[in-house]
Amino acid sequence: MLPESGTGAIQIAPIYPQTRSPVPLHLCPSDEANSKYQLASTLNTGGECYCEVLLNGRKQIDLVWIDHEGSGDSSRTVGIEIKTASEFNQAKRKLESQVEEYRSLTVGDLTNATVVAGDSIMLADETYVFDEVWVVAVGDQDRWNLPWREDTPEDGWLNYNPVTGRLTYEIDATPCRDTIPFDFKQRATEAQYTALLWNRYQSSSEALVAAESWFSKPRDRLLKEGDLMYRKGKGQSGKTKRADLVVSKYSEVDPLRDDSTIRGLEVKSSFNANTRDRLNDQLPLYCDSGLFSEVYLAVQDDDRQAATSFLETNHPQVGLLAMNLVDEGVSLIRQATPLELKRIPVGRCPGSNTEFQL
Repeated sequence: MLPESGTGAIQIAPIYPQTRSPVPLHLCPSDEANSKYQLASTLNTGGECYCEVLLNGRKQIDLVWIDHEGSGDSSRTVGIEIKTASEFNQAKRKLESQVEEYRSLTVGDLTNATVVAGDSIMLADETYVFDEVWVVAVGDQDRWNLPWREDTPEDGWLNYNPVTGRLTYEIDATPCRDTIPFDFKQRATEAQYTALLWNRYQSSSEALVAAESWFSKPRDRLLKEGDLMYRKGKGQSGKTKRADLVVSKYSEVDPLRDDSTIRGLEVKSSFNANTRDRLNDQLPLYCDSGLFSEVYLAVQDDDRQAATSFLETNHPQVGLLAMNLVDEGVSLIRQATPLELKRIPVGRCPGSNTEFQL
């Protein structure tokens, strides 16, 4: 799929709706998460890709790709950092330090082991986690315009155009490093479950899917000089939140109608008491936002029974999906109750002035 070295371009799916008609803005993704899931979906076709993998402490890397199609006998493990244009402008120096940290990360940083067994016994603090580290720039960013040191630290530079789906790459040949296969599945976060749902919905050519879209109650969103503004509050019970996924179809929103189907999904990888407390703040905001005709909670398959009882008692309008990462299955456990759509911000994506409909 992507070479071990060289330059070129491949075509992957764009993330913006290809329509001239106004589309609800919460179906017009604008941040890093959507590019992350789209790229992960593509990379999964040529290996294994994990989202928001935990490293040492609370630090995470956007993607880890295990490429099984390399020329050698063993696969290569690539750490990938994704940056949008606004993130480049805000933290150019941070990117350099992030990449350098990923390149120097060893097995000893992630485990208590002092030695590891691969083809031979190796010291854990001299055995690296990643064979290569790449940067994915969302938009047209030139790697040489950034304030890198003379020895540019990243091993690959990719530009992704979310409007056209064009992915250009510039990958440098990397000297062999001592690495060892690592169980990244155990370090994948809630984003891995969101990626599963993203792949499922994006498989339809009719689908409109967006991740981490802002939403609020109708009274807390307004238009100011053609821009959508939100009145923000603090904490999980604040005035705004990001929906893990928003899902619809072109036929449902072109044109937008009172009976259009737009689903909001909240994804949870655990279902403990803390999770339930957060949901008691989050789910009412989903239901009262007027942006979703149906609201669903998505949980691991093992949590379906506890989640069903919780929703029946506390949030009877919310539907339930059960996910299984092993076989990548998704089951409908509980149908959501239809909700009324109200005052939906729409626009031509990307860009153009915003207006309200309904």
